[in-house]
Amino acid sequence: MPVKKIIVEKANRLYQLPPDLLSFAQPQKRLKLLQKTEILDLTSFRWPVEPSDSPPVDNYLEPAGKADMQTLKESLAEWYRSVHGAKLNPNKHVFIGSSISANLLGLGMAFIDHGDITFVPGLGLPLYRRVVGACGGEAVAYAVLSQDGWKPNFERVGTRLGRVARVLFVNTPHNPTGAELSEKEMTELVWLAIKENVMIVNDAAYQTFAERTSTSLMSVIGGKKVGVEVGSFSYHFGLPSLPLAFVVGHRDVVSGLKLSSRLTRPFLFTAHVRAAMEAMRQYPNPPLQAARKKISQTAGQVGSFLDTLNLEKTGYDTVPFVWARLPRRSPSTRAATRLLKRSRILVAPGSAFGELGEGYLRLSLTPDATTYREATDRLRKRRLAQQKDAAE
Repeated sequence: MPVKKIIVEKANRLYQLPPDLLSFAQPQKRLKLLQKTEILDLTSFRWPVEPSDSPPVDNYLEPAGKADMQTLKESLAEWYRSVHGAKLNPNKHVFIGSSISANLLGLGMAFIDHGDITFVPGLGLPLYRRVVGACGGEAVAYAVLSQDGWKPNFERVGTRLGRVARVLFVNTPHNPTGAELSEKEMTELVWLAIKENVMIVNDAAYQTFAERTSTSLMSVIGGKKVGVEVGSFSYHFGLPSLPLAFVVGHRDVVSGLKLSSRLTRPFLFTAHVRAAMEAMRQYPNPPLQAARKKISQTAGQVGSFLDTLNLEKTGYDTVPFVWARLPRRSPSTRAATRLLKRSRILVAPGSAFGELGEGYLRLSLTPDATTYREATDRLRKRRLAQQKDAAE
């Protein structure tokens, strides 16, 4: 008897998830372009801290023991105390996981039920909408507009929607614009969360990128009573890109995250944990300072690239990205596609971050300055060739 192939249908939620930032660039077309001219990737984030060649400890591939994990939690709590003035109990207010994305998904699994309203930035990473969609919640966007200096507008949280919402995702410093909440604005957000009984989840991935550390949710009065802050040991403390991240704040939120993390327990290496402890003791350590310097050098070269395309920088220098406005707010996907097809230059369209990003492009500051110089030269040569053809 012949065995028939079953029909497999994917869950509907997979089709409701927002697309990737570079979904406009079809893989098969990019592969063909690679055969002609190398693509200059000016949008991907590559943390410029390289791993060490030699293993830091003998048992570096073994899972971290309880003693190392406890010491790491205590070190992180001490860092928050010394830098932000926050008092955290390592056993109740700190969770260590594998990545920011995994921790956000764990928070969603723990606190977002089917149909729950969850606030997300109207301009921001697709990650937040994905977490909400994967957990069956309903994402409701709040405004992030240029006329407000790209700072979030939480008026919608104070409406009837806020009274039934469960979670509010915040990203400060903001990717892609770099806007950040001041201490006063963070305090106002805390009081709004208390009034509406909504949990705050602050994605603080680039909190220490700038030499002046951004305001932490944990540093304001009542912050750890209304939510949590999510961060990466790599970006915070100048480590290579390691699967090691943290969540600090509300004890009940941390407790719920611990329960949901049992579904997929993170495997944390001894070497990574000990490297994180050493980096916190040396904060800001030489690798973090070198990364800041390298990104600053790249930022100095971006200006020529923007001028060549008549782009205007509108964001801030608190994140390793550049948020640039297109002339006459042209459609961003069309502009990004044109750059890729005509000049083999890859950038992210602003619309990939939400409808409010239409008319903008996002560039990364993690490529070398030479990459931006090459991109600028490529654009100028193409322009000269076009002028020559027009003259003939």
